[in-house]
Amino acid sequence: MAQSQRGREINVAATVKLQYDSNVVLSDRRLSGGQPDDDVSAAPSLDLDIYLPRATGDFTLSGSLGYNFYRRYTRLNRERLNLAAGVNQRVLSDCILHGEGSYSRQLSDIGDVLTTAPAASINNTQEVRDYGADIGCGAGIGFRPSIAIHRTEIRNSTPIRKLSDADTTSLTGQIGYNSPAIGTVSIFGRYSDSDYVNRPTPSGETDGTRVYSAGLQLERSIGTRLNFTGSASYTQLDPKLAGASGFKGVGFDVSAQYRGDFFQIGLTGSRSAGPSQIVFASYDVNTSVAFTLSTQITPRIGWSGGGSFRRRSFQPSPLFAGLLELGSDKTYELNTGLTYQAGRRLRFRLDGSQIRRTSNANLIDYNATRVSLTTTLSL
Repeated sequence: MAQSQRGREINVAATVKLQYDSNVVLSDRRLSGGQPDDDVSAAPSLDLDIYLPRATGDFTLSGSLGYNFYRRYTRLNRERLNLAAGVNQRVLSDCILHGEGSYSRQLSDIGDVLTTAPAASINNTQEVRDYGADIGCGAGIGFRPSIAIHRTEIRNSTPIRKLSDADTTSLTGQIGYNSPAIGTVSIFGRYSDSDYVNRPTPSGETDGTRVYSAGLQLERSIGTRLNFTGSASYTQLDPKLAGASGFKGVGFDVSAQYRGDFFQIGLTGSRSAGPSQIVFASYDVNTSVAFTLSTQITPRIGWSGGGSFRRRSFQPSPLFAGLLELGSDKTYELNTGLTYQAGRRLRFRLDGSQIRRTSNANLIDYNATRVSLTTTLSL
Protein backbone atom coordinates (compact mmCIF):
# COMPACT_ATOMS: atom_id res chain seq x y z
CA MET A 1 0.00 0.00 0.00
CA ALA A 2 2.99 2.32 0.29
CA GLN A 3 3.33 4.69 -2.64
CA SER A 4 6.62 4.76 -4.53
CA GLN A 5 8.83 7.86 -4.42
CA ARG A 6 10.24 7.16 -7.90
CA GLY A 7 10.17 9.85 -10.51
CA ARG A 8 9.07 9.39 -14.10
CA GLU A 9 11.08 6.67 -15.84
CA ILE A 10 10.98 5.35 -19.41
CA ASN A 11 13.60 2.69 -20.06
CA VAL A 12 13.84 0.81 -23.37
CA ALA A 13 16.65 -1.60 -24.21
CA ALA A 14 17.61 -3.88 -27.09
CA THR A 15 18.93 -7.27 -25.95
CA VAL A 16 20.50 -10.22 -27.75
CA LYS A 17 21.17 -13.48 -25.90
CA LEU A 18 23.41 -16.14 -27.47
CA GLN A 19 23.19 -19.50 -25.71
CA TYR A 20 24.78 -22.93 -25.96
CA ASP A 21 22.63 -25.71 -24.49
CA SER A 22 24.15 -29.18 -24.13
CA ASN A 23 20.70 -30.79 -24.05
CA VAL A 24 18.15 -28.52 -25.71
CA VAL A 25 15.85 -31.51 -26.42
CA LEU A 26 16.04 -32.72 -22.78
CA SER A 27 17.06 -36.24 -23.86
CA ASP A 28 13.75 -36.69 -25.71
CA ARG A 29 14.32 -38.91 -28.76
CA ARG A 30 10.99 -37.87 -30.26
CA LEU A 31 12.50 -34.44 -30.86
CA SER A 32 16.15 -35.27 -31.54
CA GLY A 33 15.46 -38.09 -34.02
CA GLY A 34 18.98 -39.40 -33.56
CA GLN A 35 20.69 -36.01 -33.92
CA PRO A 36 22.99 -34.60 -31.21
CA ASP A 37 21.14 -33.17 -28.21
CA ASP A 38 23.01 -29.86 -28.11
CA ASP A 39 22.24 -26.65 -30.00
CA VAL A 40 22.98 -22.93 -30.17
CA SER A 41 20.24 -20.31 -30.06
CA ALA A 42 19.91 -16.55 -30.50
CA ALA A 43 17.19 -14.59 -28.71
CA PRO A 44 16.84 -10.90 -29.65
CA SER A 45 14.29 -8.85 -27.70
CA LEU A 46 13.06 -5.36 -26.97
CA ASP A 47 12.74 -4.76 -23.23
CA LEU A 48 10.48 -2.16 -21.61
CA ASP A 49 10.37 -0.67 -18.11
CA ILE A 50 8.06 2.33 -17.82
CA TYR A 51 6.91 4.12 -14.66
CA LEU A 52 4.61 7.14 -14.84
CA PRO A 53 3.68 8.77 -11.50
CA ARG A 54 0.56 10.87 -11.06
CA ALA A 55 -0.65 13.10 -8.25
CA THR A 56 -2.88 10.35 -6.79
CA GLY A 57 -1.31 7.18 -8.20
CA ASP A 58 0.95 5.72 -10.84
CA PHE A 59 1.10 3.52 -13.96
CA THR A 60 3.68 0.84 -14.81
CA LEU A 61 4.42 -1.16 -17.95
CA SER A 62 7.20 -3.73 -18.19
CA GLY A 63 8.16 -6.78 -20.20
CA SER A 64 9.82 -7.88 -23.41
CA LEU A 65 9.01 -8.67 -27.05
CA GLY A 66 11.34 -11.18 -28.62
CA TYR A 67 11.95 -14.32 -30.66
CA ASN A 68 14.04 -17.46 -30.18
CA PHE A 69 16.04 -18.84 -33.13
CA TYR A 70 17.73 -22.27 -33.00
CA ARG A 71 20.48 -23.41 -35.36
CA ARG A 72 19.63 -27.15 -35.46
CA TYR A 73 16.19 -27.57 -33.92
CA THR A 74 14.35 -24.93 -35.91
CA ARG A 75 10.96 -26.40 -34.93
CA LEU A 76 11.59 -24.79 -31.53
CA ASN A 77 11.78 -21.30 -33.06
CA ARG A 78 9.06 -19.27 -31.41
CA GLU A 79 7.98 -15.75 -30.43
CA ARG A 80 8.51 -14.80 -26.79
CA LEU A 81 6.12 -12.16 -25.47
CA ASN A 82 5.88 -11.09 -21.84
CA LEU A 83 4.06 -7.88 -20.90
CA ALA A 84 2.68 -6.65 -17.57
CA ALA A 85 0.85 -3.44 -16.73
CA GLY A 86 -0.40 -2.03 -13.44
CA VAL A 87 -2.14 1.04 -12.10
CA ASN A 88 -2.51 2.44 -8.58
CA GLN A 89 -5.12 5.02 -7.66
CA ARG A 90 -5.64 6.58 -4.24
CA VAL A 91 -9.34 6.73 -3.30
CA LEU A 92 -11.27 7.69 -0.16
CA SER A 93 -8.20 9.46 1.32
CA ASP A 94 -6.53 6.40 2.88
CA CYS A 95 -7.36 3.62 0.37
CA ILE A 96 -5.43 2.51 -2.72
CA LEU A 97 -7.11 0.74 -5.63
CA HIS A 98 -4.74 -1.43 -7.64
CA GLY A 99 -5.35 -3.07 -11.00
CA GLU A 100 -2.99 -5.27 -13.01
CA GLY A 101 -2.85 -7.40 -16.11
CA SER A 102 -0.23 -9.49 -17.88
CA TYR A 103 0.10 -11.54 -21.05
CA SER A 104 2.71 -14.07 -22.13
CA ARG A 105 3.07 -16.25 -25.22
CA GLN A 106 5.98 -18.61 -25.84
CA LEU A 107 7.04 -22.21 -26.39
CA SER A 108 5.85 -24.23 -23.41
CA ASP A 109 8.32 -26.15 -21.26
CA ILE A 110 9.10 -29.29 -23.26
CA GLY A 111 10.14 -30.92 -19.99
CA ASP A 112 6.42 -31.14 -19.15
CA VAL A 113 5.68 -33.45 -22.10
CA LEU A 114 4.85 -36.99 -20.96
CA THR A 115 6.69 -39.97 -22.42
CA THR A 116 3.29 -41.30 -23.53
CA ALA A 117 2.33 -38.13 -25.45
CA PRO A 118 2.68 -37.87 -29.26
CA ALA A 119 5.71 -36.04 -30.66
CA ALA A 120 3.50 -33.22 -31.98
CA SER A 121 2.74 -32.12 -28.39
CA ILE A 122 6.34 -30.92 -28.05
CA ASN A 123 5.70 -28.13 -30.55
CA ASN A 124 3.26 -26.36 -28.23
CA THR A 125 2.73 -22.62 -27.82
CA GLN A 126 1.33 -21.56 -24.46
CA GLU A 127 -0.54 -18.35 -23.70
CA VAL A 128 -1.10 -17.10 -20.16
CA ARG A 129 -3.45 -14.20 -19.38
CA ASP A 130 -3.52 -12.78 -15.84
CA TYR A 131 -5.60 -9.92 -14.52
CA GLY A 132 -6.87 -8.79 -11.17
CA ALA A 133 -7.74 -5.94 -8.85
CA ASP A 134 -7.49 -5.22 -5.14
CA ILE A 135 -8.25 -2.43 -2.74
CA GLY A 136 -6.59 -1.84 0.60
CA CYS A 137 -7.15 0.82 3.23
CA GLY A 138 -5.30 2.06 6.27
CA ALA A 139 -2.90 4.67 7.54
CA GLY A 140 0.82 4.22 8.18
CA ILE A 141 0.19 2.66 11.60
CA GLY A 142 -2.82 0.59 12.58
CA PHE A 143 -5.21 -1.79 10.88
CA ARG A 144 -5.14 -2.40 7.12
CA PRO A 145 -8.02 -4.40 5.59
CA SER A 146 -7.88 -5.42 1.92
CA ILE A 147 -9.70 -7.58 -0.60
CA ALA A 148 -8.47 -8.88 -3.95
CA ILE A 149 -9.77 -10.82 -6.94
CA HIS A 150 -7.52 -12.47 -9.51
CA ARG A 151 -8.03 -14.58 -12.64
CA THR A 152 -5.59 -16.67 -14.68
CA GLU A 153 -6.35 -18.19 -18.10
CA ILE A 154 -3.94 -20.70 -19.68
CA ARG A 155 -4.27 -21.83 -23.29
CA ASN A 156 -2.21 -24.32 -25.32
CA SER A 157 -1.98 -24.79 -29.09
CA THR A 158 -1.58 -28.56 -29.63
CA PRO A 159 -4.64 -30.83 -29.25
CA ILE A 160 -3.35 -33.02 -26.41
CA ARG A 161 -1.95 -30.09 -24.43
CA LYS A 162 -5.34 -28.37 -24.66
CA LEU A 163 -6.45 -30.90 -22.04
CA SER A 164 -4.48 -28.71 -19.60
CA ASP A 165 -6.18 -25.43 -20.59
CA ALA A 166 -7.38 -23.98 -17.29
CA ASP A 167 -9.21 -20.99 -15.86
CA THR A 168 -8.58 -20.07 -12.23
CA THR A 169 -10.40 -17.39 -10.24
CA SER A 170 -9.21 -16.48 -6.74
CA LEU A 171 -10.70 -14.27 -4.04
CA THR A 172 -8.57 -13.14 -1.08
CA GLY A 173 -9.56 -11.24 2.06
CA GLN A 174 -6.92 -9.93 4.43
CA ILE A 175 -6.66 -7.75 7.51
CA GLY A 176 -3.31 -6.59 8.80
CA TYR A 177 -1.90 -4.50 11.59
CA ASN A 178 1.17 -2.34 11.06
CA SER A 179 3.52 -1.41 13.89
CA PRO A 180 7.04 0.03 13.64
CA ALA A 181 8.21 -2.48 16.24
CA ILE A 182 7.11 -5.66 14.45
CA GLY A 183 6.24 -4.65 10.87
CA THR A 184 2.92 -5.69 9.35
CA VAL A 185 1.17 -8.81 10.63
CA SER A 186 -1.86 -10.04 8.67
CA ILE A 187 -4.36 -12.84 8.71
CA PHE A 188 -5.85 -13.88 5.38
CA GLY A 189 -8.27 -16.27 3.75
CA ARG A 190 -8.35 -17.33 0.11
CA TYR A 191 -10.66 -19.31 -2.14
CA SER A 192 -9.64 -20.47 -5.62
CA ASP A 193 -11.80 -22.20 -8.21
CA SER A 194 -10.15 -23.86 -11.23
CA ASP A 195 -11.68 -25.51 -14.29
CA TYR A 196 -10.00 -27.51 -17.05
CA VAL A 197 -12.05 -26.01 -19.84
CA ASN A 198 -11.33 -28.67 -22.50
CA ARG A 199 -11.95 -31.86 -20.52
CA PRO A 200 -15.51 -33.04 -21.28
CA THR A 201 -16.83 -35.77 -18.97
CA PRO A 202 -19.57 -38.37 -19.63
CA SER A 203 -21.55 -37.04 -16.64
CA GLY A 204 -21.26 -33.42 -17.72
CA GLU A 205 -19.20 -32.53 -14.64
CA THR A 206 -16.16 -30.28 -14.85
CA ASP A 207 -12.68 -31.50 -14.06
CA GLY A 208 -10.97 -29.01 -11.78
CA THR A 209 -10.22 -28.09 -8.21
CA ARG A 210 -11.42 -25.93 -5.34
CA VAL A 211 -8.76 -24.67 -2.94
CA TYR A 212 -9.40 -23.17 0.50
CA SER A 213 -6.58 -21.66 2.55
CA ALA A 214 -6.17 -19.47 5.62
CA GLY A 215 -3.04 -18.26 7.29
CA LEU A 216 -0.76 -15.64 8.77
CA GLN A 217 1.63 -13.26 7.02
CA LEU A 218 4.50 -11.10 8.30
CA GLU A 219 6.22 -8.23 6.47
CA ARG A 220 9.26 -6.83 8.25
CA SER A 221 12.12 -4.49 7.31
CA ILE A 222 15.15 -3.83 9.47
CA GLY A 223 16.69 -0.59 8.24
CA THR A 224 17.77 -0.78 4.61
CA ARG A 225 19.61 -4.09 5.00
CA LEU A 226 16.98 -6.75 5.65
CA ASN A 227 13.56 -7.17 4.10
CA PHE A 228 11.41 -10.19 4.94
CA THR A 229 7.98 -11.29 3.78
CA GLY A 230 6.63 -14.67 4.82
CA SER A 231 3.32 -16.44 5.13
CA ALA A 232 2.17 -19.83 6.37
CA SER A 233 -1.27 -21.25 5.73
CA TYR A 234 -3.36 -24.37 6.04
CA THR A 235 -4.59 -25.48 2.62
CA GLN A 236 -7.35 -27.85 1.58
CA LEU A 237 -7.75 -28.84 -2.08
CA ASP A 238 -10.88 -30.65 -3.21
CA PRO A 239 -10.97 -32.15 -6.74
CA LYS A 240 -14.28 -31.57 -8.50
CA LEU A 241 -14.42 -35.12 -9.90
CA ALA A 242 -15.09 -38.09 -7.67
CA GLY A 243 -12.26 -40.61 -7.53
CA ALA A 244 -9.33 -38.22 -7.15
CA SER A 245 -7.69 -37.86 -3.77
CA GLY A 246 -7.63 -34.37 -2.32
CA PHE A 247 -4.85 -32.56 -0.47
CA LYS A 248 -4.65 -31.15 3.03
CA GLY A 249 -1.50 -29.63 4.42
CA VAL A 250 0.64 -26.60 5.18
CA GLY A 251 1.55 -24.11 2.49
CA PHE A 252 4.09 -21.31 2.76
CA ASP A 253 5.59 -18.43 0.80
CA VAL A 254 8.82 -16.81 2.04
CA SER A 255 11.09 -14.12 0.61
CA ALA A 256 14.08 -12.59 2.40
CA GLN A 257 16.68 -10.13 1.10
CA TYR A 258 19.85 -9.01 2.93
CA ARG A 259 21.97 -6.15 1.59
CA GLY A 260 25.43 -6.03 3.12
CA ASP A 261 28.31 -3.68 2.42
CA PHE A 262 30.04 -6.16 0.07
CA PHE A 263 27.38 -8.70 -0.90
CA GLN A 264 23.64 -9.33 -1.14
CA ILE A 265 21.81 -12.55 -0.26
CA GLY A 266 18.34 -13.60 -1.33
CA LEU A 267 16.26 -16.56 -0.20
CA THR A 268 12.83 -17.63 -1.46
CA GLY A 269 10.65 -20.65 -0.82
CA SER A 270 7.07 -21.73 -1.39
CA ARG A 271 4.68 -24.66 -1.22
CA SER A 272 1.26 -24.64 -2.85
CA ALA A 273 -1.34 -26.91 -4.43
CA GLY A 274 -3.27 -26.09 -7.58
CA PRO A 275 -4.07 -26.96 -11.21
CA SER A 276 -1.30 -28.58 -13.23
CA GLN A 277 0.06 -28.10 -16.73
CA ILE A 278 0.98 -31.78 -16.86
CA VAL A 279 -1.50 -33.51 -19.19
CA PHE A 280 -3.83 -36.01 -17.44
CA ALA A 281 -3.13 -34.51 -13.97
CA SER A 282 -5.88 -33.38 -11.62
CA TYR A 283 -3.46 -31.11 -9.75
CA ASP A 284 0.06 -30.93 -8.41
CA VAL A 285 1.70 -29.87 -5.16
CA ASN A 286 4.65 -27.61 -5.94
CA THR A 287 7.47 -27.06 -3.42
CA SER A 288 10.46 -24.87 -4.28
CA VAL A 289 13.41 -23.15 -2.61
CA ALA A 290 16.07 -20.88 -4.13
CA PHE A 291 18.99 -18.75 -2.99
CA THR A 292 21.08 -16.05 -4.64
CA LEU A 293 24.37 -14.41 -3.72
CA SER A 294 25.77 -11.35 -5.51
CA THR A 295 28.57 -8.84 -5.09
CA GLN A 296 30.08 -5.88 -6.93
CA ILE A 297 33.72 -6.78 -7.62
CA THR A 298 34.59 -3.43 -9.19
CA PRO A 299 32.46 -0.43 -10.21
CA ARG A 300 32.03 -2.10 -13.64
CA ILE A 301 32.09 -5.84 -12.82
CA GLY A 302 29.50 -7.71 -10.77
CA TRP A 303 29.12 -11.39 -9.90
CA SER A 304 26.10 -13.43 -8.92
CA GLY A 305 25.41 -17.09 -8.24
CA GLY A 306 22.79 -19.31 -6.73
CA GLY A 307 20.83 -22.51 -6.78
CA SER A 308 17.29 -23.80 -6.70
CA PHE A 309 15.28 -26.95 -6.03
CA ARG A 310 11.73 -27.74 -7.13
CA ARG A 311 9.57 -30.77 -6.40
CA ARG A 312 6.18 -31.39 -8.01
CA SER A 313 3.89 -34.17 -6.81
CA PHE A 314 1.19 -35.15 -9.33
CA GLN A 315 -2.31 -36.45 -8.68
CA PRO A 316 -3.79 -38.17 -11.78
CA SER A 317 -7.26 -37.19 -12.98
CA PRO A 318 -9.91 -39.95 -12.82
CA LEU A 319 -10.75 -39.13 -16.46
CA PHE A 320 -7.46 -40.61 -17.64
CA ALA A 321 -6.92 -43.68 -15.48
CA GLY A 322 -3.54 -45.29 -16.12
CA LEU A 323 -2.19 -42.56 -18.43
CA LEU A 324 -0.30 -40.65 -15.72
CA GLU A 325 1.57 -42.44 -12.96
CA LEU A 326 1.12 -41.19 -9.41
CA GLY A 327 4.54 -39.72 -8.71
CA SER A 328 6.71 -36.61 -8.71
CA ASP A 329 9.66 -34.91 -10.32
CA LYS A 330 12.63 -33.07 -8.82
CA THR A 331 14.66 -30.35 -10.54
CA TYR A 332 18.01 -29.05 -9.27
CA GLU A 333 19.87 -26.04 -10.68
CA LEU A 334 23.14 -24.25 -9.95
CA ASN A 335 24.07 -21.04 -11.75
CA THR A 336 26.70 -18.30 -11.84
CA GLY A 337 27.23 -15.15 -13.87
CA LEU A 338 29.41 -12.09 -14.46
CA THR A 339 28.15 -8.66 -15.54
CA TYR A 340 30.37 -6.07 -17.23
CA GLN A 341 29.09 -2.49 -17.57
CA ALA A 342 31.02 -1.33 -20.63
CA GLY A 343 29.47 2.12 -20.64
CA ARG A 344 26.43 4.07 -19.55
CA ARG A 345 24.25 2.32 -22.13
CA LEU A 346 26.08 -0.92 -22.96
CA ARG A 347 26.20 -4.01 -20.72
CA PHE A 348 27.42 -7.61 -21.17
CA ARG A 349 26.56 -10.63 -19.06
CA LEU A 350 28.08 -14.13 -19.14
CA ASP A 351 26.04 -16.89 -17.46
CA GLY A 352 26.44 -20.59 -16.85
CA SER A 353 24.09 -23.13 -15.29
CA GLN A 354 23.79 -26.84 -14.61
CA ILE A 355 20.32 -28.42 -14.46
CA ARG A 356 19.27 -31.94 -13.45
CA ARG A 357 15.74 -33.36 -13.44
CA THR A 358 14.68 -36.77 -12.08
CA SER A 359 11.19 -38.23 -12.09
CA ASN A 360 9.37 -41.36 -10.97
CA ALA A 361 6.31 -40.34 -13.01
CA ASN A 362 6.28 -40.77 -16.81
CA LEU A 363 8.48 -37.72 -17.45
CA ILE A 364 11.99 -37.91 -18.93
CA ASP A 365 15.07 -37.59 -16.71
CA TYR A 366 17.72 -35.25 -18.10
CA ASN A 367 20.87 -33.22 -17.43
CA ALA A 368 21.76 -29.97 -19.19
CA THR A 369 24.59 -27.44 -19.18
CA ARG A 370 23.84 -23.95 -20.47
CA VAL A 371 26.26 -21.10 -21.22
CA SER A 372 25.01 -17.75 -22.51
CA LEU A 373 26.27 -14.28 -23.43
CA THR A 374 23.76 -11.43 -23.22
CA THR A 375 24.37 -7.99 -24.72
CA THR A 376 22.07 -5.14 -23.64
CA LEU A 377 21.98 -1.68 -25.23
CA SER A 378 19.87 0.99 -23.55
CA LEU A 379 18.06 3.08 -26.15
